[in-house]
Amino acid sequence: MLSLRKGGLGSVWWFCRLRPKPRDGRSCTSDTSYLCAWMATALGVQEAERKFEALLNHLSHPPAFTTVRVNTHLVSVKHVKDLLLEEIHKQFNGLSVPILQHPDVQDVLLIPVIGPRGIGIRMTEPVYLSPSFDNVLSSSLFLQNLPSVVVSHVLNPQPGEKILDMCAAPGGKTTHIAALMRDQGEVIAMDKIPSKVEKIKQNAALLQLNCIRAFCCNGTKALGKIEDGQGGPPFSPESFDRILLDAPCSGMGQRPNMTYTWTLKEVMSYQPLQRKLFTVAVQLLKPGGVLVYSTCTITLAENEEQVAWALTAFPCLQLQSQEPHIGGEGMMGAGLSLEQLKQLQRFDPSIIPLKSTDITSIREARREDMIWLANKDCIGFFIAKFVKRESI
Repeated sequence: MLSLRKGGLGSVWWFCRLRPKPRDGRSCTSDTSYLCAWMATALGVQEAERKFEALLNHLSHPPAFTTVRVNTHLVSVKHVKDLLLEEIHKQFNGLSVPILQHPDVQDVLLIPVIGPRGIGIRMTEPVYLSPSFDNVLSSSLFLQNLPSVVVSHVLNPQPGEKILDMCAAPGGKTTHIAALMRDQGEVIAMDKIPSKVEKIKQNAALLQLNCIRAFCCNGTKALGKIEDGQGGPPFSPESFDRILLDAPCSGMGQRPNMTYTWTLKEVMSYQPLQRKLFTVAVQLLKPGGVLVYSTCTITLAENEEQVAWALTAFPCLQLQSQEPHIGGEGMMGAGLSLEQLKQLQRFDPSIIPLKSTDITSIREARREDMIWLANKDCIGFFIAKFVKRESI
């Protein structure tokens, strides 16, 4: 088994492409260390090791802010902000915690997480002061990580369009897309697991969004001859104005997470699956349509390498700039140009130091500094946006 853990060069490859490299004359086996040749060469072994250690520290801690997306289909951001201030004041026994509206992603409210940045060994009491949202304003807000909200804005759905969310469960992005469209048009959501499809339907009903239709379907089989006449999968080619492919991935950007353990075969299985889904998505997209590809992982193989492959495999696709763009540029090492890397959006939580937070430091912090921190200290995430210039 392969584990993400501190110490040694053992998992620097998580950041980059899978490339076995024997150490100390030993042969490559299932527990051999993996070193990214590009990162070690470009940064040096010590700097690559330091960067990886920083990443591990961040992944084992929660982001600096709890992110709440307001269901603007039903309520205003100001109304929800006022109600949340009351709720937090009640939950925290009168403690006043600031709530910030994000200036670039304006349907997002940011609530600072108060607590230490050390590692808790034994849980005897809550370590982090963060509000509970169980049954709180359930139709008005949705707990969602900041990059996951950004990706729907990058897709930029418009009222009246037909949109496909290929791997949609549990429906956070699906419902966001529908809200951005003002519930006008058609949003098709798919997932291959029936219980997850039901969860999408429940969230759509809870948020009172009627333009969403959810279907149980493996995305790799979404293209084909229309059979039932009910508007569900499979779909004929060039059926959608915009497609979101938030692809199944290794998930190595999720926080907090203390350890990851897989076989090498399991980790390597994601790249070919993502390419199968991407190929179907390109065929389902109308000429002039927009395809957004995203993952919640930090590996080069599942992110920039997939973009480089897509641009070669599908000459009809053109990489597009993104709005809003609050993350960093793409990572080198996949053969993309500097201009292309600028058009990508990568959220890398390891680029800033971890710091403990208390209510005094939060109250004294400048608003722009807190927004900057929220943009950086979030989950690991990746976004690429393409436009299809012509039919395949």
